[in-house]
Amino acid sequence: MEQTKKKLGITGLHVRALLIDASASGVSGDMLSAALLDLGAELEMVRRLAASLPSCLEGLTNVNVNLEKVARASIAATTLKLEIVENRKERSITDFYASLDELRRSLNLSSYVYSRAKLSLEYLERAERRIHGDSKKHLHELASADTLFDVVLAPLLVESLGLGEGKVFATPVATGRGSVKIAHGVVSIPAPAVKEILVERGIPFKLGPVEGELSTPTGVALLAALADEFVSETPPLKVLRLGYGAGSMDYGTQPLSVAEVYVEEDLQRDKVVVLETNVDDVDGELLAYARDLLIERGALDVLTIPATGKRGRPAFLVQVLTEPGRAVELANLLMVELGTLGVRFSTVERVKLKREVREIEYQGEKVRVKLAYGGEGKLVRAKPEFVDLERLAKRLGLSLRELREKVLKKLYSSG
Repeated sequence: MEQTKKKLGITGLHVRALLIDASASGVSGDMLSAALLDLGAELEMVRRLAASLPSCLEGLTNVNVNLEKVARASIAATTLKLEIVENRKERSITDFYASLDELRRSLNLSSYVYSRAKLSLEYLERAERRIHGDSKKHLHELASADTLFDVVLAPLLVESLGLGEGKVFATPVATGRGSVKIAHGVVSIPAPAVKEILVERGIPFKLGPVEGELSTPTGVALLAALADEFVSETPPLKVLRLGYGAGSMDYGTQPLSVAEVYVEEDLQRDKVVVLETNVDDVDGELLAYARDLLIERGALDVLTIPATGKRGRPAFLVQVLTEPGRAVELANLLMVELGTLGVRFSTVERVKLKREVREIEYQGEKVRVKLAYGGEGKLVRAKPEFVDLERLAKRLGLSLRELREKVLKKLYSSG
């Protein structure tokens, strides 16, 4: 890694990120996973998921995966072919949520992988409900096991590449154009479910560049769940490595491109949504429960600020910071859990110090340490992860303060 940085002329700290370019190729679940495998992710991840899936999803008896090398627009790419044996049945979204929970237990999925996979399913669910108004929440054409396989595999591969903690950029998405026949009849491209997700997440897209369906609902749902920002222009980047993924159809376009890059900004920039609501009839237990639930569902931060409400009554301003794709879900959660009648939205830009997570081994266990850097890669803050310290302090019989100092001393001495 250090040799690669020197070769690229990179000095100091540069944050690693993932760039997904679907601007010519479009995107599907298998294309995205194939591109990540082409980038260098381990095939063993795919095999473990394939082996675990039949025991976690009813009606599925066998899953086999094969990688092949192909060319698209004369560019070498990887394809991921999934062979599924299943007793096809009408599945509801709750079947997939239950299976995802089973996979979480059997594969010990991290919170990153689980939350991104669940968010992808939620995008698909909401799209289906808006289109069909289906009270049973059926997934219709998306009920095949490959949908669940795709939404779990992509974040699993991102994490295995060490890019789960970094930023994910994506370009505007090519959808193709024309029409496609589905079970309900002939529809225009982009298909209705794709349109719904594009609108909800605010993903920029363009029709074309060829006739045909370039982007699928599962592929767009994964982009919506994984990408932090959709950009037509990026900050200065230096590419570490590239990967290309192709689908089964050859439309004459280049394959889906993914790149591991170094971002060269001194400060990171992104957009977040601030949710606010006032409550004056909620007790502390409800506020604490709602806060924990919001964090569990992906809120970046939750504040409860004491205030004075109407007629001088004690009140609280509840403020939630979230990624844009989670804003509607978390606003609804606020209204359900706290009984508030409305939630204010505001989208803001923010700048952040560059960050990374480094693992320090102490007494046979790994402690994650969050590092923040200022200009020219200068370390300005180091904070060991509390849950790691807590677990280790109990095992060693040390105070939390003492253990924190020992871990930081080892960090600084290791350079």
